[in-house]
Amino acid sequence: MKRMFKVGVAATALLAGTAVSGNSFAQEVGAEGEVGMGLPGGAPGARAGAAAGDSDHDAMIGRIGVGYLGARQVPTAGGGPAGPALAFADAPVVGLRYWIDQMLGLDVGLGFLNTSGSTTTQVGPTTTTTDDPSFLGLIVHAGVPLSLASSKHYSFQIVPEANIGFSTATQETPNVGETTFQGFGVELGARAGAEVHFGFIGIPELALQGGMGLFFRTATATVTDKPNVGQETEGKRSDSQIGTTVNGQPWDIFTSNIAAMYYF
Repeated sequence: MKRMFKVGVAATALLAGTAVSGNSFAQEVGAEGEVGMGLPGGAPGARAGAAAGDSDHDAMIGRIGVGYLGARQVPTAGGGPAGPALAFADAPVVGLRYWIDQMLGLDVGLGFLNTSGSTTTQVGPTTTTTDDPSFLGLIVHAGVPLSLASSKHYSFQIVPEANIGFSTATQETPNVGETTFQGFGVELGARAGAEVHFGFIGIPELALQGGMGLFFRTATATVTDKPNVGQETEGKRSDSQIGTTVNGQPWDIFTSNIAAMYYF
């Protein structure tokens, strides 16, 4: 009788232990299943901390955001070797954002602008086609977003950033020669603003970012004439600038300062 009693107690303990282990395993699988896509080896501790947070920003830790990072200015060259001119063209930047922990993130992006064309003129039976300057502009963007405070559906951020831009254009004139225009610039600065998540309508993965800041930029324009006959001529112009990220036009706040991101 005593032996049967001991067997019954042991069986009951074994079933209880199995039930507790199964429940713990289910909770672990459920918690892990709620985490979005992250980088390889992407900070499981940070993801666990995100689950304990009470804001949309906390839920994005360890996840990758893809989207539009705003428009950045690519330096361009114009004029001639005797009087080179420096201007800027807007290039939209598309890239990634990854939050390493609640405070520290990483932005990387690339933007480009490419134009080409031709002009056709007909005088009587004679048709003349002239190629317009072919233009290519590239910009590489990097930033380190810092989330200083977050609550519910927004986080307040300061984003130190850097941009490196390059452009080239070529104008060919039949029977005369070729003119090359090149621009290069480096921009350093920081923006302060907010990232607002759409958790209030059930889409916390979608976010808009807006802010304003200061920047320092140095840029160079180079114009080179390569005639079919004669010597090559080159002219250069350099410029440095310190200013705000809104360039005096009211709509600039919606182009260069607004970004959109979706976290996976």
